[in-house]
Amino acid sequence: MQYGVDVTTYKRISDRKKDKKELKIIGSPYRLLFNFIGAFLISRVTINANGAGIDGLSPFGIAFILSFLNKESKKEGIVAAVGVLLGYATLLGSAPNVGIYILSAAIISIFTNLPFKLKEKVSLIMSFSILMLSMIFYRAFSSNISLWINIVTSLVQCVVVYPIYYIIKYALTCLDDIKTNHFFTSEELIAMALLFCLIISGIGSVAIFGISIRNVVALFFVIIIAFSLGSSVGAAAGVAMGIIVGLSTNNMMLYISVYSICGLMVGIFKDTGKWFTMLAYIVVYFVLSMYSKKFDDFKVIEALIVAVLFSVVPLKFYNKLSLELDNERKQDTLGDLHFCKIKEEFTNRLVDFTDILSTISVTLSNLVDNDRLLLKNKSSALIENLADRVCSSCDMRYTCWKRELHTTYNSFSELIRSNQEGKSSFPLELDKKCIKKYALVKNTEEIVGNYVQDEMLKRRLGEGRKLLAGHINNMAVTIGELIDDFSKDIVICNDVERTIKRALNKESIKYDDILCYNDKNGRLNIKVTMDSCGGGQICIKDVLPVINKSIGKTMSIGGDGCSIDPNTNKCSVYIEETPKYHVSSYAAIACKDGEKYTGDSYSYGKTQDGNYMVLVSDGMGSGPEAGAESKAAVELIEKFTQVGFSELTAINTVNSIMSMKFSEDEKFATLDLQNIDLYTGNAKFMKVGAVESFIKKGEKVELVKSKTLPFGILDTTDVDIVEKKVSNGDLIVTISDGILYGKDGDGSCQWLTEFLRTTNNKNPKELSLEILDKAKEISGAKIKDDMTVVVSKVFAIY
Repeated sequence: MQYGVDVTTYKRISDRKKDKKELKIIGSPYRLLFNFIGAFLISRVTINANGAGIDGLSPFGIAFILSFLNKESKKEGIVAAVGVLLGYATLLGSAPNVGIYILSAAIISIFTNLPFKLKEKVSLIMSFSILMLSMIFYRAFSSNISLWINIVTSLVQCVVVYPIYYIIKYALTCLDDIKTNHFFTSEELIAMALLFCLIISGIGSVAIFGISIRNVVALFFVIIIAFSLGSSVGAAAGVAMGIIVGLSTNNMMLYISVYSICGLMVGIFKDTGKWFTMLAYIVVYFVLSMYSKKFDDFKVIEALIVAVLFSVVPLKFYNKLSLELDNERKQDTLGDLHFCKIKEEFTNRLVDFTDILSTISVTLSNLVDNDRLLLKNKSSALIENLADRVCSSCDMRYTCWKRELHTTYNSFSELIRSNQEGKSSFPLELDKKCIKKYALVKNTEEIVGNYVQDEMLKRRLGEGRKLLAGHINNMAVTIGELIDDFSKDIVICNDVERTIKRALNKESIKYDDILCYNDKNGRLNIKVTMDSCGGGQICIKDVLPVINKSIGKTMSIGGDGCSIDPNTNKCSVYIEETPKYHVSSYAAIACKDGEKYTGDSYSYGKTQDGNYMVLVSDGMGSGPEAGAESKAAVELIEKFTQVGFSELTAINTVNSIMSMKFSEDEKFATLDLQNIDLYTGNAKFMKVGAVESFIKKGEKVELVKSKTLPFGILDTTDVDIVEKKVSNGDLIVTISDGILYGKDGDGSCQWLTEFLRTTNNKNPKELSLEILDKAKEISGAKIKDDMTVVVSKVFAIY
C-alpha cells in the first residue's frame, strides 16, 4: 500500500438505513392516505333495517381500528383512528347511538396504539373487554335502561364487531400482497371486494346536481372488477356491493339486482373488447330501468357517466389488474418469466462459450505471428552454431574471434546467406585467412539444410494453426448465430391454449396436454399430446376441425404428421398455420458418358420453419469422387437447416469443412440453394459457384445470375444472395453446369432462356425431362458433363 494514502478504518455498518427504508415502505404516504380515507368512509356505513328492529348500527369503524392491533407501524394505526373518529363525527345528528361508537373508538384507539406489544389472543380478549365495558358505561350514564338490557345490547354490538374485524384485517393483509407473486384465493378476493364495497358505501347520499356519487363509484367499481376478472367475479362483486349498500338504504333487492346484473353482463362481453362491452352495459342498464317499477335510486345520467369513465381508463390498467388478481393469468405470466430466465441463462452460457472459442482463435493466430519475432535470434544462433563446430578446435580462433570479431561475424553471415540462396561463393575475407575452408563449407551446408527443414516444418505447423484458428472462429460465429435465433422471442399463447382446451372438452375429445406458441416468425404452432388412435386419424378428423373453429384460423397438420412414443403409446401431433403456397418439384439427371455415377447431388422439400428448399450441388469433375463432395455439401446443409440454423450459417460451416484439404487432388463443389417462404412467397436464391437459375412467369423468364467461387477455395464463403417474389403458377428451374455445356462448351444459357419462354409445358416432371433431352440434343448426343435439372412449380392454396 502506498505510504500516506488516507484510508478509513474498518467500521461495522448497522442495519438502521435498511430498517428506515422498510418502515418507509410500510408507512408510505399512499398507504397512509388509503388508511385515512378508508377509515373515514367505512366508519360512516350504518345498518338500517327498521323492519327487523335494527337501526343505527355502525360497527365498521371500530372493526377497522382493531385490524391494526399488533402492527409494527403505529403510524398507520394512529392515522386510521383519526379517520374513524372524523367519520363517526360526521354522523352526529343523522344517526342514533353515534356517541357510543365515538367513545368506544377513542378508547380502542388508545389501546391499539400502546407502545408495548401483547400476544394476539390476549389483545383480542382485552379489546373485547374494553369495548364491552365502554358501551355498558356509556349507556349507564346516557339512558335509563336496566342493567341486564344494557349488558345484552352491548354484548350483541360487540359480537357484531368481531366478524367484521376479521374480514377487514384479512383484506388489509391481502392488500400487502399486491405486486408480488402471491396467488390470491377466492376467499382473499372476496375479502378485498367486501372491504372496497364498505368503503364505497361510506360515501353515503352525497350528490352533485342530483347525481349520486355512491352510485357512480359503486357501478364503476363493479364494472372494473367484471371486465378484469370475468363474469363470475363481477357478479359476486355486484351482489356484495348491493348487499352492503342495501343495508344502509332499506332497498337491498334493487341494488343487488342492478349491480350484479351489470357485473355479469360486462364479464360476459369482456372478450369482445372495451367498446362493445360498454355498449352491452348501457343496453342492460336501460332494460333494467324500463322494466323496473322502482328505479328511483338510479338515474340514466349516472350510467352514462360510468360508461364515460370506463372508456377513458386505458386498457393497460385493466390488463394490469387482471394480471395481478387472476391466478390463471398470473401463473401463465410467471411461467413465461421463468422460461425467459432459463433461456437467458442458457444464452449467457453459450455467449461465454463463444467468447472462449474466439479467444482460442485469436491466441492461435498470435502464435503464428509470434514466429516472426525470432528471426533475429535465429540468425545469431546459426552463426554461433557454425563457429562452435568449426572454430572451437582451430588455432586461429583467437585471431579471428577476438582481434577481427566484426569482420569474421559478417563473413560467416555472408557465407550462410549465400548458401541459403543456392550460391557457391566463399567470402573473400575468410578465403584469405581460414585454414578450415572445406570443413566450414560442409558444416554450413549441413546447418542450413537442417535449418530449412525445421523452418518448413514450423511453417506447416503455423499454417495448421492458422487453419485451425479460422475454423474455431467459424465455430464461434456459428454458435453466435444460433444464440441470436434462440434469443428471439417465442411467445407462449396461453389464451389460445385455454380456448382450445375448452373447445375440446366441449366436444368430449380426450387429450393429455396442449402447447400453443408463436415461433420467431410470429406464426401460431400447436402441439397436442393424446392417446394413440391406432391409425384412426382422430387428429385430422376430430381435433383439427375443432381447433380451426375455436380459434378462427385455418390450421393444418405440420411436420411428418403424428409421432408415437413407443414407451408411453402417446401420440404427439404438430399443428401449424396453413401456408398460402405449395411447391411441387421434380428432378431429371444424366451421367457423363463413360461414368456410372453422377457427380451432382440434389434435394428438395418442405422445412420445419414453413419454407420450401431446393438444393443442387455440382461436384468438380465427375464420378463417385465428385459425387461424394456434392452429396456431403447437400446433406450438411439439410441437417443444419433442419435443426434451425440459417442458410448462411449452414453455408459458412460447409465451406469451413470443405476447405480442410490435405492433398492436392481433392475436389470442390458448387451450391445452388433456393428457399421459398410458403406464407409470403418471398424466395431467396443463394449461389456458391453455381450457374444461372430461371424463373418463368407466364411468357416472361427472369434469370438469377452469380459470379462466385465454389466451396473450399476461399477461407470465407463467396456467396451471392438474390431475393425474388414468386406467385401462383411460377416455375423455378435449377440446373448444374452440364446442362449448358453445349456442343462447343461455351456454357451459354441463351438457348434455355428461349426454350422456357416458348414452351407451354407447366408440368414439373415433363418440363424437366424436356430440358434434359434438349440439352443432350444441343451437346450433339454426347454428354460431356453430369446433367441435373430440377423444376419446381408454385401453387396458391387460397
